[in-house]
Amino acid sequence: MRRVATGLGLCLLLLALAVGFGAQFNGTPVYPDAGAIDANYDAHVGERVHLWPVVADERDGSVVVAVDGLRLELSAPPPSAVDVGDRIQVYGELRPGHRMETRTYHVQTPGDRRYMYGVSVLGIALAAGAFLRRWRVDRDRLRFVPRGDD
Repeated sequence: MRRVATGLGLCLLLLALAVGFGAQFNGTPVYPDAGAIDANYDAHVGERVHLWPVVADERDGSVVVAVDGLRLELSAPPPSAVDVGDRIQVYGELRPGHRMETRTYHVQTPGDRRYMYGVSVLGIALAAGAFLRRWRVDRDRLRFVPRGDD
């Protein structure tokens, strides 16, 4: 019974933290999203933005990115640093003419995503294997018990 009460208490604590986080930020993002920028670009010129676009093209030595219908020409990274289809986390300031003065960026290639998911799956498998090596499921009592205890 103590385990159930402890588990329920931890779940309620997690719920309270999630609700508190939601209330703190009130559902409003710090930066405008790509849809809002695309709907009224001129109103957002001069604002700082944070986007996760995909590299769409190269034009006049600049990278062109697209996200939710919005297309922007970036001041950085150079076209040699990215390939079409790469995702970029980009932070900067909007300029007239659908340009963005990039302050900082991070390129995430498809290979990076495969590596991230592969390492995650491997970590889960190793953790589950280590746990199940020493513990087993007791189906009669619906709990984990140390191996060797019968």
